[in-house]
Amino acid sequence: MKLLDGVPRPALPILLLTFVNAIGGTLLIPVLPFVVRDLGYSDFVFALLIAAYPAAQFFAAPILGSLADHQGRRPILLVSQAGTVASWVLFGVAYFTTSSPGTALALIAASRLVDGLTGGNASVAAAYLADVVDEESRTRVFSMQGAIAGVALLFGPAMGSYSAASSLGFLGPALLAVAISAGTLAWMASALTESLPPERRTPTFDANPLHQLNLMSKARALTGRGPLMRLFGLQGLFTFAFSSYTTIIALWYVDRLGVSEASVGLLMLATGVFLIFNEMVTLRFVEKRLGDIGTMLAGLAILPFALFLVRFPSSVLLFLPLSFLANIGLALVLPTLQSVVTQAADEREEGQVQGINTSVSAVASTLAPIVAGASYAAFGGGVTIWLSAAVAALATLLAVASAAVIASATGEELPHLPEHAHRQHGPVCALANRVSGGQRSFSLNIHGEGRDHHGLQPSPADTSTG
Repeated sequence: MKLLDGVPRPALPILLLTFVNAIGGTLLIPVLPFVVRDLGYSDFVFALLIAAYPAAQFFAAPILGSLADHQGRRPILLVSQAGTVASWVLFGVAYFTTSSPGTALALIAASRLVDGLTGGNASVAAAYLADVVDEESRTRVFSMQGAIAGVALLFGPAMGSYSAASSLGFLGPALLAVAISAGTLAWMASALTESLPPERRTPTFDANPLHQLNLMSKARALTGRGPLMRLFGLQGLFTFAFSSYTTIIALWYVDRLGVSEASVGLLMLATGVFLIFNEMVTLRFVEKRLGDIGTMLAGLAILPFALFLVRFPSSVLLFLPLSFLANIGLALVLPTLQSVVTQAADEREEGQVQGINTSVSAVASTLAPIVAGASYAAFGGGVTIWLSAAVAALATLLAVASAAVIASATGEELPHLPEHAHRQHGPVCALANRVSGGQRSFSLNIHGEGRDHHGLQPSPADTSTG
């Protein structure tokens, strides 16, 4: 299959896992907000349910990442996938308790928490891919993850809408998800090989959960922590912008664009088509010319602008082109940011780095639905979308301020930009410098004459005696 050319065979089970997890998440997009409304609860309660998954993921991701560095990737991935199956069983059981809305809501919340606790396997999956994929193929494989998520967006919401529209109600999506996730677990058990040999595993595991959850302490102990701290900050801002937008988009379709609840799945299908095209065509075109960091910067420049404009259309025909533009921004950032984090990490700490990165995403994904839900209830969708645009703009500023540091850590040349674009001055650079612990890159020649040094050195402020 041409789509899979150049993809290592050991990576295929992880790509399937990505697809199944994305299907599970997208099945709920057109279903969950209206299940909550039917139970008599507000849209803010829906936002809290969305936040439950990443909140649980925050606690699980660093522990699972460290366990995977110590025990190997395969057993952690299998156990966590079993948890996903169990979470969908709980969601299905909630259907039989709808006569008691409180009980049904509690079961739905429990299903989200269980799925989140085991959904920390995203960090282990990323570490697995880093183990089995060489640097030349890394961005292609991560972009394929994005395209697979696009395929899930293509089918998941439509499958959720139509299965929920049957006589089974929301039991339909639950049964469908149980079958898909259980089938994936069975296939992974037979096809997934271990990617981390014993000699590369960490000799000890800190079982103290308080130590595991102290992200700042763990991050400061990492090799090359300066660039990684900036990347974690970038991941948090980008995820907040992305999650706050996706939290309210199904409600926005209905309340602003006037589409029916059943048609939400069709709009999500269009979003899936956009994402597949942008990951497989636009991303490759841009990445060949700008590299990973340049492509990430381009996506971050597009995203806030597109999100600002998305607020205005009141018809589907006017909304879709702007949605496509926002989708380009997402498609350029999602795989390249993951690839850059992987390149900046020490291979012996890959699981820890991915665990911290997933936890940072989980914190942002927990706060974003709560803030977006409260904003939507108080001020409407327009203000909430502009909030997403503002946070995306902050991510862009941080990325520009940190570009030279990140390039030095990954060994990648920056695209040709005016010299003043990389000077380490101004309030944004000062903030980035404080976040990274006062570290910046060695001198970096950006006009194509070669890099003099690799590595990090203290900023001038840190070497002064006054």
